[in-house]
Amino acid sequence: MSQPLPVEEPMTSTGDISVILSGKVMIPLHCDDCTESTDICLETLKKHGTYVCEHCASVHSFSDTELKLMRMMLGQAGYHFAL
Repeated sequence: MSQPLPVEEPMTSTGDISVILSGKVMIPLHCDDCTESTDICLETLKKHGTYVCEHCASVHSFSDTELKLMRMMLGQAGYHFAL
């Protein structure tokens, strides 16, 4: 009499998880003047290129290079943008 062989469980690939971020997502930006963080919308950063610290009212510019670098670093952590 033959015995049935057990079927191996199918392997599921865990892979890397990606999160798609909306342009409305608020991210904390650290102020160089007062060392506090201000939450700013990614869409606002892309559109205006500046933000105002909510603690000391200092205006900070945010260059295209800084935006690209931030997107690259977040992309390496699994976050991608729907902008």
